[in-house]
Amino acid sequence: MNTPSFPLRLLLLGADPSRAPVCLSVDGNGRIRARRVCDAADPLPAEPGARDILVVPADALRLLWLDLPAHSAAQAAAAARLLLQDHVAQPVDTLHVAVGAAEAGDSQRLLGAVDDARMRGWLAQAAQLGLHPVAAVPDCLLLDPSPDDGVQVCERDGLLLARGHRLALAAEADLVLQVIGDRPLRRLDPAACDARFAANALAVPALDLLQGPYARRDETVPRQRRRLRRLAALALLSPLLLVGAQAMYHGLAARSLEHRADALAAAYRPGLTGAALGAHYRQRLAPDLLAVHSAALFEALRAVPGTRLDSYEFTPDTGVRASLVHGSEQDLDLLRQSLAERGLALVPLDSQPVEAGLRSLVAVEPLR
Repeated sequence: MNTPSFPLRLLLLGADPSRAPVCLSVDGNGRIRARRVCDAADPLPAEPGARDILVVPADALRLLWLDLPAHSAAQAAAAARLLLQDHVAQPVDTLHVAVGAAEAGDSQRLLGAVDDARMRGWLAQAAQLGLHPVAAVPDCLLLDPSPDDGVQVCERDGLLLARGHRLALAAEADLVLQVIGDRPLRRLDPAACDARFAANALAVPALDLLQGPYARRDETVPRQRRRLRRLAALALLSPLLLVGAQAMYHGLAARSLEHRADALAAAYRPGLTGAALGAHYRQRLAPDLLAVHSAALFEALRAVPGTRLDSYEFTPDTGVRASLVHGSEQDLDLLRQSLAERGLALVPLDSQPVEAGLRSLVAVEPLR
């Protein structure tokens, strides 16, 4: 097995697109061992075993902390998109949204929102330079987080980067200093700034932008593919026998689980029977249903330019319902196809002509 000479490579993209990116080779102790100006005409060679981290200019993002009491990643992502509508000027469906990890006892989580086209451009640039990032981190988040009221700042590409408690931004110096106010500053020179980037890049990032459609593939994917190939071979040998056995197995398992669920519910809530039992199930499943169906709808909308969310509602009984403004019926077909790939159905309920095209009321339901 080849051991990389430097286990970490940081690709620093600048706020000024005319300036060439810089790559820092970092050792296992977080020290910079090499620095190179990158050029797409001379991409970096592959280093087996090394981790590539993409550092993006934070001035292109909106970073903020919001209350997100959701329990799962899907719930947090769906809630973040709804809350961001009050904090950003452009339509949320044109943004890539990432959510930081939850901290124990704290409902506030760090959110990052960036134009989806900008995110794609960053990743394309990294690929052209020969890097394949395992994480993408806004540059200001690689400064030291402050345990007190102090703020660490440094200048980079003519902008001032700042990091403090519940504070992270990059902008013109006057604006940053106005936001910081009277909080004590700890200024870093450019060399010290790069050193902090290198040291902090070894830790788990406060916010990794490689989420949702940009999440890197799980290492278990090759094993899953091998398993699928073996199943395919078995299916070719005896398709009818295999399908019949699987259908019988899943049918028996479903009935068994249904009986067990009814028995447990009856023991837990003796008064729940018939319609009341169904309503209880729907209420308990509502948070996960909202998160999964909302996240799928938002991702599908991003893939259909010109289609936007006009209104949105959810109840445990009706599920997710949304009013969409779109150009033609073909847009709904594209959404329907995208949701079907996620195991969901787009059900049109009503459609009315408007100046921009059509306004359609739709429901998102499990695919049958």
